[in-house]
Amino acid sequence: MRLKALMILAMVALYSSVSAQFYWPEDPEQRSEAQTLWTLFDDNYRAGNFEASKPHLTKLLEKYPKLSTSLYINGIKVWDETFSNAKEEAKKEEAANTVMKLYDMRFENFDGQEADVIDRKAIDAFKYYYKDAEKTQMLLDIFDRAYELKGVDAFYPLGRYYMNLAGLAFARSNVSIDKDRILEIYEQCTEHIDHEIADAKASNKSTKRYDEIKEFIDKKLADMGIIDCDFIVNKLVPEFEKNPNDAELANKIFVFAFDGGCTDADWFVKAAETHFANAPQYGVGYLLGVKFGAEKEYEKSKEYFMKAAELTEDNTDKGKALKQVASTERINGNYAEARKFAIEAAEVDPTLKGDMYELIGDMVMASTQCDKQVSQVDDRARYIAAYDYYAMAGNNAKMAQAKAQFPAISSIFEENKKEGDSMTVGCWINKTVKLQRRPDQ
Repeated sequence: MRLKALMILAMVALYSSVSAQFYWPEDPEQRSEAQTLWTLFDDNYRAGNFEASKPHLTKLLEKYPKLSTSLYINGIKVWDETFSNAKEEAKKEEAANTVMKLYDMRFENFDGQEADVIDRKAIDAFKYYYKDAEKTQMLLDIFDRAYELKGVDAFYPLGRYYMNLAGLAFARSNVSIDKDRILEIYEQCTEHIDHEIADAKASNKSTKRYDEIKEFIDKKLADMGIIDCDFIVNKLVPEFEKNPNDAELANKIFVFAFDGGCTDADWFVKAAETHFANAPQYGVGYLLGVKFGAEKEYEKSKEYFMKAAELTEDNTDKGKALKQVASTERINGNYAEARKFAIEAAEVDPTLKGDMYELIGDMVMASTQCDKQVSQVDDRARYIAAYDYYAMAGNNAKMAQAKAQFPAISSIFEENKKEGDSMTVGCWINKTVKLQRRPDQ
């Protein structure tokens, strides 16, 4: 039986050494002990009996710390699971400290391991200690070391954690970190994630998870409130003027300027246009529509409102954009187009019905250019059309105003017409109405 057990242990050890590099002691007794301890640890680890595996892990670390990197890889998983599931803070702290010790022992006992996994250590350290203000500087040192050793080849989410840590450090009084250092960290994180995005694009892979990290990094910097208008004007705008098609730079300028209230300058609109061209979004399109409308560049204003409407499935937002298109066309004197978009806006968002049909009624009331000045009844039929639109809007006051302009009964008789006749109002209005007299007749 003893021989059989030893053979089994030897087979297990052989299997493990094939899948991972092991450095067994040369002394037969030590080798046998190390193999036995590893088997006991590994069996429990693989079965998910992490608590049962810990005593064997401890002995292996004490007596055979150079056995294999697998000892540390699996040991970290054991204690990380303890951290995740522990209820007591003391137990969590013990688990966190043990994981950090395992990383350090791995670095001490195996050359090159720090450069290989320092980024993983940094992310784990953040997870364990980010709430502890006293450990902020220690965390900053680990992340500094991670980027020192790995640069843009670090694990892709490292920048997200580092920028998050920078925000915490900037808000804490026990750490000395100024705006310049924050910007250095930001540039490091941005360079890293830009590299990841470029690699993904080169391999025809999705950049979604990298784009989300980049957005987080930019937002975190903006949230710190250290980017003011002077910074944007002095540092970012000159670079953008040299490279007006730089989408990443345009995005930065847009985000920082929007959060900082620097949205009135010409460079902001140009940055917003570049940003929109590369990453079309409803909010940016709507904003550009408003901006160009304020500058009386109505064709561009309409263009962006239309694009905004196309970019959303939300009926309230779509109706809002179409309402702006209708208003823009009205300003341009394109009343037929204005009516078309007004009706479309009301159909998309019924809450706009009152405003949109009132707008149409107002255009009809103001369209004196449609009067041929041949027949008073024909010309004043326009007010009946306006009345009908105001009725659809539910606007009693303006219905009364329009009704006061209806044809006089005397004019109706003089022109051999009678109330109730169908009449077509021409011009852009192009609407059939029922002839009615003025209420005071």
